[in-house]
Parts: sequence; structure tokens; C-alpha cells
Amino acid sequence: MYPCLLFDLDGTLLDSREAVIDAVAHTAERFAPGVFTRKDLVGRFGESFDDFLAAAAGEEYDRKAVMDSYFSYVRAHHAEHVRLFPHVREDLERLKKAGFRLAVVTNKQREFAVAGLELAGLSELFEAVVSVDDVSRGKPSAEPIEKALSLLGMEPEQALMIGDSRYDVLAAVGAGVKSVVLEWYGAEEWNYVSPDFRYADFRSFAEEMLAVKAQGGE
Repeated sequence: MYPCLLFDLDGTLLDSREAVIDAVAHTAERFAPGVFTRKDLVGRFGESFDDFLAAAAGEEYDRKAVMDSYFSYVRAHHAEHVRLFPHVREDLERLKKAGFRLAVVTNKQREFAVAGLELAGLSELFEAVVSVDDVSRGKPSAEPIEKALSLLGMEPEQALMIGDSRYDVLAAVGAGVKSVVLEWYGAEEWNYVSPDFRYADFRSFAEEMLAVKAQGGE
């Protein structure tokens, strides 16, 4: 039984992949024009922005200028792109009522993670939010998951990391936590790392977790 559920945000709880890619594409085209196609950016979805910057331009960029441009774009478009996937709010409420401990572990900046949760009406459901601003390196580093576990006083074997990308799975492996992938955008091929569990959507994941708990966690 896994009493602790750690959730990625974009692409897992929020249907925001296109919005995030739009922001990254806007910034990339300004500071590294012609380097990435939109297909490239889809393939990197879930990566921390600092890691993306390093891949895009190495050390040859003005980080502050890039981040200012990115943040300006995100702030201007954030509210219109905060959409919950189907059944997420009600199923999170059911999981919390059943006694699961819930936290968010995201590569999003804290400002936007907190704003997104508030706009979606989810803030009160989570005991902790670990953003990329709270750690020295985001996922695929294990540090964000380890920080969330520390905040909740939980052990790795008590937790699941629920996400949508290889960055979530790699972070889970590093932290010694089992991983779940929600395949909202369709099933993917997993080449060098694979999730422990895969579900088509949040409802199917929540129903199984609640059923297992009702049976005594066996």
C-alpha cells in the first residue's frame, strides 16, 4: 500500500502541455532561433527550464534576460491555460478523504505552481508543494521527491510518484519510489526507463488506489 501520493502538475493534473510548450517555444525562438522544432519541445516536455536552457545554448546566454522573457509570457497567458483534466478535483478529494497524503512535485516555478493550484481550486488538497525553486535541481534529479518525502515524514517505499514524462520516472527511480504514468496524451514508447504502473487517465488510477485501500491495502 502507498499512503503517500506525489503528483506532477503540468500534463498530470493540469491539461497544460500546449500552454507550456507555447511559452518555451516563444522564449527559445527569441534566444535560440531555429534550434528546436515544436516536435523537439514536445519530446522535452517535463524537463526543468534550466536544463532546457543548458541544452539550448550551453553557457552562452543571459539567464536573467531569458527567464524574464519566459516569465513575462507565462504571466500574460497563465490564467487562460489552467484547465483540469476530467475528474481530477473530485478524485483528489476522494483520495484525501480516504486518508492518502497528497503533495505536488513539479518542475514549474513556485509562483506559477501555486497560482495554478489556486485557480484550479486544488490548493487545500495538498499538504506540500515542492517546486523547482525549492531545490538545487529539478526532475530528473531525485531531490524534489526526496524533499517532499522529508516534508511529509514519509519513506520512499510508502510513496508513489505520479507524472506523465520520463523526468518523473527518472526522479522516482533515483529516489527509490515507485512511479505511475498517466497517459492523457496517449501511450508512449519507453526506451531506457519505464514506469512501474501506467493508467489511461486519473479516474482509472484513483479507482484502483481506492479499491486497494478498501481491501486493506493488500
